[in-house]
Amino acid sequence: MSVRMPLFQFHMSAEPGFSLGSGFSIVRFEFSDAYRIPLFSEQDVEHMRRAQWALIYEGNELGGYKAQSNLVLLAFRILSLQHPPFIKFRLSEIPERSARISQPMTYNYAAQQSRKPYSAQDLEAIRLGFGHMQTMDAISTRTHNSTYFLYRAFHSDKWIDSFLLMTSALESLFSKDAPGGATDAISTRVASLLHSADRCTKNDIEELYDLRSRMTHGRIVISDDAGDNLAQLEHLEHVTNASFRKLLETQKYLCFRTKSERDAFMGTLNVAF
Repeated sequence: MSVRMPLFQFHMSAEPGFSLGSGFSIVRFEFSDAYRIPLFSEQDVEHMRRAQWALIYEGNELGGYKAQSNLVLLAFRILSLQHPPFIKFRLSEIPERSARISQPMTYNYAAQQSRKPYSAQDLEAIRLGFGHMQTMDAISTRTHNSTYFLYRAFHSDKWIDSFLLMTSALESLFSKDAPGGATDAISTRVASLLHSADRCTKNDIEELYDLRSRMTHGRIVISDDAGDNLAQLEHLEHVTNASFRKLLETQKYLCFRTKSERDAFMGTLNVAF
């Protein structure tokens, strides 16, 4: 059984397609009248027709393919400096397995990203990253929760929701186990992991968490109006993506298998600034 998920805002130079593993591939997409079912409006159909590529799942494990396809999209979002794709539909020749996604991935256009086509080399990095994402998601409750929070952050259409969910993703990974304030531990550990790179210093991260604190403790008025807050959200996304990218590329996420391994890893990040 196969399910096709048209990719939007996506171009690639590799032909005829690219295998990502675990039953997933990127293939040329052609709309079929078999997908024209009452679930989809004519506007939906026209939108589908504009897609040139699709993420396809072929396999027998349909029960878990949605969660795995989400990890593919996260790999694009975290690991690529190019504009990542998103999906709005899941299409099957069995109508009851088709679906419209009510809340597709959103983007902060304060972040300027390249829109050049993905090359085979780019997609190889995504393939490797997807494999690491699968392992990281399954290795512990902390890592699973962090990837879930980040996925939710990227699918929220409210900046405040995205902001709080991204800080929760970092907190799941880097907070201390003991009760009490965790900002100092998180900011120290993240800055150490990222070697205090540009925009990822301890002070940068403390300022982002201070904004969260001022929102949650009622010191600023929360509004759906994004305004200047999109710049702060973009900064937090930069830090969050860099943290996940570092854990994936160095395979340090493996240190989350047990509490003792995580404690030892966190100890290497508890450095003075």
